[in-house]
Amino acid sequence: MKKCLAVALPLAVALTALITWFSALYVFERPVFDESVEQKTIASAALGEQRDYLVHLPESYGRAPGRRYPVIYVLDGSSQDLHTAASAALMARIGVTPEFIVVGIPNVDGKGRQRDYTPPGMRQDIDVDDGPDGRADAFLAFLRGELIPEIERSYRTTSSRFLAGNSRGGLFVVYALTAEPALFETYLANSPAMWRDEDEMVGRLERFLRENPSTESALFLSLGEEENDKMKGAFERTVAALRSHAPATLRWRAQLTPGAVHRDNARRATPVALRWAHEPGWVPPGEEPPGSRHDGAIVR
Repeated sequence: MKKCLAVALPLAVALTALITWFSALYVFERPVFDESVEQKTIASAALGEQRDYLVHLPESYGRAPGRRYPVIYVLDGSSQDLHTAASAALMARIGVTPEFIVVGIPNVDGKGRQRDYTPPGMRQDIDVDDGPDGRADAFLAFLRGELIPEIERSYRTTSSRFLAGNSRGGLFVVYALTAEPALFETYLANSPAMWRDEDEMVGRLERFLRENPSTESALFLSLGEEENDKMKGAFERTVAALRSHAPATLRWRAQLTPGAVHRDNARRATPVALRWAHEPGWVPPGEEPPGSRHDGAIVR
């Protein structure tokens, strides 16, 4: 009996510790949504699958039935949409931007993320020479033809739409600008992976800028000051393309976020991006005003 207890007791303690550890992970790592967040699903013909989406409603939505709101569509939903919605709410609360509806678009899985955010003609996995190309064109068709119409049927929206993405999602944002420049009013690309396939998207952006001299969108690019040299090099080449070829009708800004690394740059850059998008003449304290609609790049 004593031998059984000597074996069983440590096992029970270990099992209890394991259950507690997994429970803590579940509680602290899972996304936590308040009652203003609606979780929904849409059947996508463009993607051939069911896609979840999360709608963060602004604070006044329920008590202002006559008001309409601009919408921010956020890639990597259930992670990037949380800080975006929090920043949007805070900026509106202090009166420097309007309130926004924020729509988070979760990924189906890691491979689905590679498929959706990688532009066509670029490899989903750069380590696989004969691997499949990206299907960002299909994902953009899903946004254009399915999700955006569903949001605009179901909620009180204005015609002002933003698209925000981080890392490979930022790469998709730049692709979307070149493929559908009028679909969104403002494109927010945080830490965009422009280095992929030997700067392929940098070249595409440059060609787009040269060939579309009347593009009227707004593009905000950001990179963490402490990100790696590969990210910085591609970012600098992207900025150079914008400086050389961006038409005067394209309002753009590029910034290095002081002290930021890859994992936190989007969270720290988003409030700046939202205010910049809302106030064309605004720049952070200590910077000279741009003096024209073509802001140029601010790279610290």
